[in-house]
Amino acid sequence: MKRLIKFLILKIRLRSKVQFNYSNIVSFNSSFEGANKLYKNVSFSGKMGYGSYIADNSCICGMVGRFTSIGPNVVCNPGTHPYTYPYVSTCPLFFSNRKQNGVSWVDEVKFPELRYIRDTLYAVEIGNDCWIGQNVFIVGDVTIGDGAVVLAGSVVTKDVPPYAIVGGVPAKIIRYRYSDSDVAFLLHKQWWNKDIEWLKKNKEVFLDISKLKSLL
Repeated sequence: MKRLIKFLILKIRLRSKVQFNYSNIVSFNSSFEGANKLYKNVSFSGKMGYGSYIADNSCICGMVGRFTSIGPNVVCNPGTHPYTYPYVSTCPLFFSNRKQNGVSWVDEVKFPELRYIRDTLYAVEIGNDCWIGQNVFIVGDVTIGDGAVVLAGSVVTKDVPPYAIVGGVPAKIIRYRYSDSDVAFLLHKQWWNKDIEWLKKNKEVFLDISKLKSLL
Protein backbone atom coordinates (compact mmCIF):
# COMPACT_ATOMS: atom_id res chain seq x y z
CA MET A 1 0.00 0.00 0.00
CA LYS A 2 2.84 2.41 0.86
CA ARG A 3 4.48 1.75 -2.49
CA LEU A 4 1.22 2.39 -4.33
CA ILE A 5 0.70 5.68 -2.48
CA LYS A 6 4.28 6.75 -3.26
CA PHE A 7 3.79 5.84 -6.92
CA LEU A 8 0.60 7.89 -7.19
CA ILE A 9 2.19 10.90 -5.50
CA LEU A 10 5.19 10.78 -7.84
CA LYS A 11 2.93 10.29 -10.86
CA ILE A 12 1.08 13.47 -10.01
CA ARG A 13 4.19 15.44 -9.13
CA LEU A 14 6.25 14.37 -12.15
CA ARG A 15 3.53 13.83 -14.77
CA SER A 16 4.76 16.61 -17.08
CA LYS A 17 8.44 15.68 -16.81
CA VAL A 18 9.02 11.93 -17.01
CA GLN A 19 7.29 8.76 -18.20
CA PHE A 20 7.50 5.87 -15.75
CA ASN A 21 5.35 3.04 -14.44
CA TYR A 22 4.70 0.97 -11.34
CA SER A 23 7.73 -1.27 -11.94
CA ASN A 24 10.06 1.69 -11.38
CA ILE A 25 11.58 2.73 -8.07
CA VAL A 26 12.07 6.50 -7.93
CA SER A 27 13.27 8.35 -4.84
CA PHE A 28 11.21 11.28 -3.61
CA ASN A 29 14.17 13.65 -3.94
CA SER A 30 14.68 12.88 -7.63
CA SER A 31 14.11 15.60 -10.21
CA PHE A 32 13.58 15.55 -13.97
CA GLU A 33 13.91 18.41 -16.44
CA GLY A 34 11.52 17.00 -19.02
CA ALA A 35 11.27 14.67 -22.04
CA ASN A 36 12.59 11.88 -19.79
CA LYS A 37 11.61 8.22 -19.64
CA LEU A 38 12.35 5.34 -17.30
CA TYR A 39 11.75 1.94 -18.85
CA LYS A 40 10.56 -1.11 -16.90
CA ASN A 41 12.25 -2.12 -13.65
CA VAL A 42 14.48 0.96 -13.51
CA SER A 43 15.60 2.25 -10.12
CA PHE A 44 16.60 5.92 -10.09
CA SER A 45 17.68 8.43 -7.49
CA GLY A 46 19.11 11.73 -8.62
CA LYS A 47 18.72 14.48 -11.18
CA MET A 48 18.10 13.96 -14.88
CA GLY A 49 18.49 16.59 -17.59
CA TYR A 50 16.19 17.24 -20.52
CA GLY A 51 15.89 14.52 -23.16
CA SER A 52 17.65 11.75 -21.23
CA TYR A 53 16.31 8.25 -20.61
CA ILE A 54 17.22 4.98 -18.88
CA ALA A 55 16.42 1.60 -20.44
CA ASP A 56 15.14 -1.59 -18.77
CA ASN A 57 16.50 -3.04 -15.52
CA SER A 58 19.04 -0.31 -14.81
CA CYS A 59 19.91 1.13 -11.40
CA ILE A 60 21.32 4.65 -11.30
CA CYS A 61 22.06 6.92 -8.35
CA GLY A 62 23.54 10.14 -9.62
CA MET A 63 23.36 13.21 -11.78
CA VAL A 64 22.57 12.65 -15.45
CA GLY A 65 22.98 15.48 -17.92
CA ARG A 66 20.86 16.47 -20.90
CA PHE A 67 20.32 14.28 -23.99
CA THR A 68 22.01 11.23 -22.48
CA SER A 69 21.03 7.65 -23.36
CA ILE A 70 21.51 4.88 -20.79
CA GLY A 71 21.01 1.32 -22.02
CA PRO A 72 19.51 -1.72 -20.29
CA ASN A 73 21.06 -3.42 -17.27
CA VAL A 74 23.35 -0.50 -16.43
CA VAL A 75 24.24 -0.44 -12.74
CA CYS A 76 26.22 2.01 -10.65
CA ASN A 77 27.75 1.07 -7.33
CA PRO A 78 26.39 3.52 -4.74
CA GLY A 79 29.50 3.63 -2.58
CA THR A 80 33.23 3.07 -2.23
CA HIS A 81 35.50 1.37 0.32
CA PRO A 82 39.02 2.29 1.42
CA TYR A 83 41.42 -0.32 0.08
CA THR A 84 44.88 1.22 0.14
CA TYR A 85 47.08 3.65 2.08
CA PRO A 86 46.64 4.87 4.74
CA TYR A 87 43.69 2.60 5.57
CA VAL A 88 44.32 -0.94 6.81
CA SER A 89 40.88 -2.59 6.51
CA THR A 90 38.01 -2.40 4.03
CA CYS A 91 35.52 -3.31 6.79
CA PRO A 92 33.09 -0.45 7.57
CA LEU A 93 33.29 -1.17 11.29
CA PHE A 94 36.48 0.91 11.28
CA PHE A 95 35.36 3.91 9.21
CA SER A 96 31.55 4.15 8.95
CA ASN A 97 28.76 4.95 11.39
CA ARG A 98 26.06 3.60 9.04
CA LYS A 99 26.06 0.19 10.76
CA GLN A 100 26.35 -1.96 7.64
CA ASN A 101 27.36 -4.82 9.96
CA GLY A 102 24.49 -4.11 12.32
CA VAL A 103 26.86 -2.22 14.63
CA SER A 104 29.57 0.42 14.30
CA TRP A 105 32.79 1.09 16.20
CA VAL A 106 32.99 4.78 15.27
CA ASP A 107 30.77 7.73 16.06
CA GLU A 108 31.55 9.69 12.92
CA VAL A 109 32.50 8.93 9.32
CA LYS A 110 36.23 8.34 8.84
CA PHE A 111 36.01 7.67 5.09
CA PRO A 112 33.51 9.22 2.59
CA GLU A 113 31.68 6.24 1.09
CA LEU A 114 29.40 8.44 -1.02
CA ARG A 115 30.31 11.58 -2.93
CA TYR A 116 28.72 15.00 -2.84
CA ILE A 117 28.01 16.51 -6.25
CA ARG A 118 26.90 20.13 -6.02
CA ASP A 119 26.09 19.62 -2.33
CA THR A 120 23.92 16.56 -3.04
CA LEU A 121 24.77 12.96 -2.17
CA TYR A 122 25.13 10.87 -5.32
CA ALA A 123 27.19 7.90 -6.48
CA VAL A 124 28.15 9.00 -10.01
CA GLU A 125 27.92 11.90 -12.43
CA ILE A 126 27.11 11.29 -16.09
CA GLY A 127 27.46 14.24 -18.43
CA ASN A 128 25.46 15.60 -21.35
CA ASP A 129 25.06 13.77 -24.69
CA CYS A 130 26.54 10.53 -23.32
CA TRP A 131 25.70 7.03 -24.48
CA ILE A 132 26.05 4.23 -21.94
CA GLY A 133 25.72 0.77 -23.53
CA GLN A 134 24.03 -2.38 -22.26
CA ASN A 135 25.35 -4.23 -19.19
CA VAL A 136 27.74 -1.49 -18.10
CA PHE A 137 28.87 -1.37 -14.47
CA ILE A 138 30.01 1.98 -13.05
CA VAL A 139 31.85 2.06 -9.72
CA GLY A 140 31.05 4.76 -7.20
CA ASP A 141 32.72 8.18 -7.29
CA VAL A 142 33.17 8.17 -11.08
CA THR A 143 32.46 11.03 -13.48
CA ILE A 144 31.66 10.31 -17.12
CA GLY A 145 32.39 13.45 -19.13
CA ASP A 146 30.17 15.22 -21.64
CA GLY A 147 29.80 13.40 -24.94
CA ALA A 148 31.45 10.19 -23.76
CA VAL A 149 30.47 6.73 -25.01
CA VAL A 150 30.77 3.62 -22.83
CA LEU A 151 30.58 0.42 -24.87
CA ALA A 152 28.38 -2.50 -23.83
CA GLY A 153 29.67 -4.79 -21.09
CA SER A 154 32.29 -2.35 -19.81
CA VAL A 155 33.30 -1.88 -16.18
CA VAL A 156 34.04 1.80 -15.54
CA THR A 157 36.49 2.14 -12.66
CA LYS A 158 37.76 5.70 -13.19
CA ASP A 159 36.69 9.01 -14.71
CA VAL A 160 35.98 9.06 -18.44
CA PRO A 161 37.16 12.15 -20.36
CA PRO A 162 34.69 14.15 -22.45
CA TYR A 163 33.97 12.66 -25.88
CA ALA A 164 36.06 9.56 -25.21
CA ILE A 165 34.88 6.14 -26.38
CA VAL A 166 35.79 3.59 -23.71
CA GLY A 167 35.31 -0.15 -23.44
CA GLY A 168 36.54 -3.27 -21.72
CA VAL A 169 37.14 -4.59 -18.20
CA PRO A 170 38.32 -2.26 -16.84
CA ALA A 171 37.17 0.31 -19.39
CA LYS A 172 39.97 2.01 -21.32
CA ILE A 173 40.01 4.74 -23.93
CA ILE A 174 39.70 3.29 -27.44
CA ARG A 175 39.50 6.60 -29.29
CA TYR A 176 37.65 9.91 -29.26
CA ARG A 177 34.43 10.63 -31.11
CA TYR A 178 35.88 13.63 -32.97
CA SER A 179 39.15 15.42 -33.66
CA ASP A 180 40.78 17.49 -30.91
CA SER A 181 39.61 20.72 -32.53
CA ASP A 182 36.02 19.52 -32.88
CA VAL A 183 35.94 18.28 -29.27
CA ALA A 184 37.23 21.67 -28.13
CA PHE A 185 34.55 23.37 -30.23
CA LEU A 186 31.74 21.21 -28.76
CA LEU A 187 32.91 21.68 -25.18
CA HIS A 188 33.22 25.42 -25.71
CA LYS A 189 29.79 25.87 -27.30
CA GLN A 190 27.96 23.38 -25.01
CA TRP A 191 25.02 23.15 -27.39
CA TRP A 192 23.05 21.10 -24.82
CA ASN A 193 22.64 24.20 -22.67
CA LYS A 194 20.85 26.14 -25.38
CA ASP A 195 17.15 26.87 -25.16
CA ILE A 196 14.98 23.87 -26.04
CA GLU A 197 13.06 25.84 -28.64
CA TRP A 198 16.33 26.83 -30.33
CA LEU A 199 17.36 23.16 -30.41
CA LYS A 200 14.02 22.15 -31.93
CA LYS A 201 14.24 24.89 -34.55
CA ASN A 202 17.77 23.88 -35.57
CA LYS A 203 17.42 20.12 -35.24
CA GLU A 204 18.66 19.49 -38.79
CA VAL A 205 22.18 20.73 -38.03
CA PHE A 206 22.60 17.93 -35.47
CA LEU A 207 22.82 15.47 -38.34
CA ASP A 208 26.07 17.05 -39.58
CA ILE A 209 28.70 18.59 -37.30
CA SER A 210 29.97 20.84 -40.11
CA LYS A 211 26.52 22.47 -40.31
CA LEU A 212 26.47 22.99 -36.55
CA LYS A 213 29.90 24.61 -36.68
CA SER A 214 28.74 26.91 -39.46
CA LEU A 215 25.64 27.90 -37.50
CA LEU A 216 27.50 28.57 -34.25
